[in-house]
Amino acid sequence: MADFMKLYTEYEQTNNVFKFCEDHSIDRVAERFLLIRSLDKSNLQDIIKTYSKENIDGNIKALTEKAYNSSVTIEQLVYYIETKRPELIQQRENELEGLSDILAIFPVLNCGVRNDKVDDIVKSFVRNKSLKSMDKLIEELDKNVLPRIRQYSLWSYYNQTSNDIIELFFLKHPKVIPTLRKIHDIDFFIKVGNSIIPFDLKFTHISDSYFDLASQGIIRDTDASHHDDFYIKDDSSTNEFKLIKAFYSTFKRTHKDGGLPNIGKLEKNELCDILIRSKDTEAISFVEQMKLKHASLVPSSPDELFHLEWWNYKYQGERLFCNNNRLFVFLAYTDKFIDGRALKGKTAAIGEKINNLLNNLTEDDIHLVKYHYDKEASLVGDYAAFALSTIYTE
Repeated sequence: MADFMKLYTEYEQTNNVFKFCEDHSIDRVAERFLLIRSLDKSNLQDIIKTYSKENIDGNIKALTEKAYNSSVTIEQLVYYIETKRPELIQQRENELEGLSDILAIFPVLNCGVRNDKVDDIVKSFVRNKSLKSMDKLIEELDKNVLPRIRQYSLWSYYNQTSNDIIELFFLKHPKVIPTLRKIHDIDFFIKVGNSIIPFDLKFTHISDSYFDLASQGIIRDTDASHHDDFYIKDDSSTNEFKLIKAFYSTFKRTHKDGGLPNIGKLEKNELCDILIRSKDTEAISFVEQMKLKHASLVPSSPDELFHLEWWNYKYQGERLFCNNNRLFVFLAYTDKFIDGRALKGKTAAIGEKINNLLNNLTEDDIHLVKYHYDKEASLVGDYAAFALSTIYTE
């Protein structure tokens, strides 16, 4: 049996969960370890009492070691976790009762805070030396600081509550093994074939950046010397945002009396709205054509979703980089150039998508995503991970 302390330390320090599982796949060591690592204190004590002669004293790390060194098998661990599922579901349902009704009428806002750092807003306020009177201080606080914190709080509530409701669909599904304690980079395990695979759940809208690159072309990479599954076609002439900006710039020059704003920081949807409001037939026709092209870029089949899975690994931010197995729930509009975050409250419809994904799941449905990462020197390398996804669109 692999040494517990080495396993424990390696897992707690890794940002490559897939490699951890691969390195300890012999005799299913990683599966057993992670199942035990996902148990809470009382659960560990139950396992120790049943499958070990050790006492049940100690902190959670000590209890995890005792459970690991016990005779408990993977099958027995899964059976034990299954006995806890009904209680866990009931607890979550009680907590979430009535919250779907709130989401149904919720005013969906942008997060409004970069990288979730609310403290940055406060720091900017307290360090503002231009506020020379109490009146100016209070005015800045009431008009600029508090509204942004309010917006962030509402967005966080909407985001977390919809997450919790949608997670319940996974918790109820028989192919999903829940975690009874928080475990980093793993939200649950999925039983598929003869394997138990850990997955991190990712709710995400499809980024504008994806559509821009997809409009250039995401091509299967057949070069055996490359580790990436795909590459981006080097042809900016078909880039979605560049096409919209180019048309808008030309349109603005030929309609100088229209009082059209400069592009500046205007986004795709804003530019298209301005073109439509101009009531110019050519501009309206252009926007409609771009919407049709955009709709064709929204993935629907498993193969198309594979492109999007790869993109999310390949271009993930370096600050929170992690190479773990992921189950993506993507959200997208097919006829708007805005992200799909407002769709996250459609929890019942999203739940149907999740059940459809899991009901007939086989090992062949899970993609092995291969990608080369080079956004940060310390992280440069070839990576691989399992991915699975569904998408909800309107």
